[in-house]
Amino acid sequence: MLLKTYQQKALDALDGFLSRALACGPADAFAHAVKEQESQAQLNGCKMEPRVYRPLDQLSEVPYVCLRLPTGGGKTLLAAESIRLAARSYLGRAYPLVLWMVPSDVIKSQTLEALEDRDHAYRRRLDESFGGCVRVFDIAEFEMLRPQDMARSACVVVSTIQAFRVTNTVGRRVYAHHEELETHFSGVPTEGMEVVSAEEAAANDMLREGAVKFSFANLLYHQRPLMIVDEAHNAVSGLSREVKARIRPAAIIEFTATPRGVNNILFSVTASALKDEEMIKLPIRVRPHDDWREAVSSTVATRAMLEEKAKRDRDFIQPVALYQAQAKNGRPTVEEVKTYLMEEKLIPEAWIKIATGEQRELDGVNLRDPSVPVRHVITVAALKEGWDCPSAYVLCATQNLSSTTAVEQLLGRVLRMPYAARRKDPALNCAYAHVSEPNFAAAANGLRDKLIDMGFTDEEVRESLQPRGVDRDSQGRLFDPDPVRPKPVLQVTVKDTPEVRQTLNDLQDWGVDYVPKSDGTLSIGVKGAVSDDVATAVRSVVQVTDHGHFDAQLAKHLAQVEALKTRAELGAVIEVPRLLVEMDGEVFEADTEAIYERVEWSLLKHAAELTEAELTFRRDEEVVVIDLEGEKLVYSRLMQEAPQLTGLAMPDDADIEVSLVQWLTRECRDRWIPDAEMQPWIAGLIGKLLERDGVSVRTLVDWQHQIAARIRWKVAEIHKIERSNAHQIMLFDDLAKPTSDAAAAVRFDDQVYRTVPTQPIGGMRFQRHLLGADRAPLLDGDLNGDEFQCAWSLDSLAEVDVWVRNVARHPDSFWLPRVGGRFYPDFVARLNDGRIFVVEYKGEHLVGAPEAREKDRIGKLWARTTGNVFLTVRKVAHGVDAVGQMLGAISV
Repeated sequence: MLLKTYQQKALDALDGFLSRALACGPADAFAHAVKEQESQAQLNGCKMEPRVYRPLDQLSEVPYVCLRLPTGGGKTLLAAESIRLAARSYLGRAYPLVLWMVPSDVIKSQTLEALEDRDHAYRRRLDESFGGCVRVFDIAEFEMLRPQDMARSACVVVSTIQAFRVTNTVGRRVYAHHEELETHFSGVPTEGMEVVSAEEAAANDMLREGAVKFSFANLLYHQRPLMIVDEAHNAVSGLSREVKARIRPAAIIEFTATPRGVNNILFSVTASALKDEEMIKLPIRVRPHDDWREAVSSTVATRAMLEEKAKRDRDFIQPVALYQAQAKNGRPTVEEVKTYLMEEKLIPEAWIKIATGEQRELDGVNLRDPSVPVRHVITVAALKEGWDCPSAYVLCATQNLSSTTAVEQLLGRVLRMPYAARRKDPALNCAYAHVSEPNFAAAANGLRDKLIDMGFTDEEVRESLQPRGVDRDSQGRLFDPDPVRPKPVLQVTVKDTPEVRQTLNDLQDWGVDYVPKSDGTLSIGVKGAVSDDVATAVRSVVQVTDHGHFDAQLAKHLAQVEALKTRAELGAVIEVPRLLVEMDGEVFEADTEAIYERVEWSLLKHAAELTEAELTFRRDEEVVVIDLEGEKLVYSRLMQEAPQLTGLAMPDDADIEVSLVQWLTRECRDRWIPDAEMQPWIAGLIGKLLERDGVSVRTLVDWQHQIAARIRWKVAEIHKIERSNAHQIMLFDDLAKPTSDAAAAVRFDDQVYRTVPTQPIGGMRFQRHLLGADRAPLLDGDLNGDEFQCAWSLDSLAEVDVWVRNVARHPDSFWLPRVGGRFYPDFVARLNDGRIFVVEYKGEHLVGAPEAREKDRIGKLWARTTGNVFLTVRKVAHGVDAVGQMLGAISV
């Protein structure tokens, strides 16, 4: 298997880094690699984001880098290749020990299956690199690893991150003592290894407190493995870094599609590179529909169009449409979609297959076989793992995109290019999506998030998601379907001939469309800007006698396009620096969740108690039921059976208490809190409850579910306290280090909010709005009257160069961290002197509210840190109107 160019470049960067790291250290090697890439980018007219090497705590000498590849870029193949490079260029070992970390059991099983299969490309790569001397182990079978294995073979141990990620190592299998591993510790230095604790020695008479444990973690600590980390964005917390220090790897190579800002990105592959290598279909043509039936009908039509084009391709391609139906409690169901295809669209049943958890009609079906008639596949989410069909071209999503995760996986199924080679017909180089959304803005916004999750950059998503182009209304007239910013359409009438149609078909990807007329002519439509090449091509199909008329129409059209350009389209940009924070030498976005996961805290520091106000035991009175039995009035006493704790075998109260604590620990598990902290805290809480008068352990068993609910509530309250503490300490205390970086800025340009719905604002015209004089982005409803007046006041200031509405919760918007989430100020502006002016409007009834005070406080911190201006505007403040308040703020 030949590597793609981008794969080879990624490996070359890794090889160069490791070789230099051996001589000069990882920080110098990383800086050298980045400098080389920046020089190459400048030659290509590009600019790279600045990158700084962040060493691991306690392991500063260990090379620690990440390769970023979008979904479908071949991360696992490169991971297998990187083992050979690391062994040769850095480890200096003929047969390395590799710890291959993955984020889930599902991915672990898939990785093991591929690496154990000697016919699989990944395993063949390893066998070629090490002469067939390769052994692969599941972490569950590490006891089978022998010293002679490591002496004679490259040994790869595949594990989930969770197997190692714990705060307290007691009781965890990889950190436990195993006699089977004793041979690995004969005569080796034990300094730095974990030793048997008093707790472990007390629990096992065979162990001596203070003795080195024969654990797999200690084995790794001594052997210093190469660590491969797949989906590395799942392994960036402080605890994960602590795990790395326990294992003491010789080098760490991470792979991810979506780095989270703390990964040392050595080399980044763009989705555009995959397109250049003809691996994926781009752009994705998106068409919204008001109803699922309309989406299905258009999907059928698009697939049929592609089939006609595929008949002229050199290779066999049978375009397939994927329909994402709903589960039984949603509409449309799988059966409803199938019925609609057969009865309304007259699709033969043999052309349709269903692939769900219950119906697996694709099993054993080879969609590459010309004799297989399948053209339509209906699923819910069953294709999300491992299904590969490059002939899948069209996705039909029948529900709101933001409410499903299945769309993301299904979208990935229509991106692969047949035969990994571009097709002659441009239509066969695109993917298509028909979605049940009311407009393109909502549809594109939903798909945008899915593509970013798959490793696309914002810029690539904007380039890749496109509306179909010029469309037709119910009367067949040409129009621009883009609901965001309609553009003028150049219309030309020409004679209908096969040659003319062929020319126009070749121009469809450049926004040219046409409608046949009954009089033997074609009405051509070209949306928006018209390039010289397109103008020349369209002019070539116009009769020579009409060239003068066409030239005049074109000049008028181009003038209309130019007149409609916004400040952003003319080059205006607002760059708002983000608020960053430095912690332990690491600089990252000041997001409360990111801060929280890096701050060490313990549940055991909080009182293990539910007060009388938080939990009171009360028994309802017994209920007497009066009913008729025949003609007799009868009475019965209704006794509710008390809930019982499952699994209790012993009647002794002490045993019941232990079992209750264990049950509550399982019921109240929290991703932030290890069981080693949760269990003793709950035990203390139960002890406090048992001190109350009249409360026995059997009473607590009766109330076990209510107690569990209150414990979960109590822990949630503790999280709020700890988040607030972390937010205060890391941003506002004397030792806090808020900071900023010009490279870490939110950019508002001509592409921002391109898919956000807009609406006209009547006869009023903004003079300084970034995105248009008479239109403004809206999300979650319109600006209220006072907010609109605030915008009008901002637009009136001569000191303001350009401004824009900062759309709340939009991924391209500017935000500041609050304790409970993110704060999106209402407006951002660039002043004539270059400063950024951020404005938040607050009505009089909200000015003194805690939320408003919190927002004002973080806004002013941002302003002090970045040297810009933040203002909370009121309708009238101390007799000063909004304009006066703004002038007062920016004149300081």
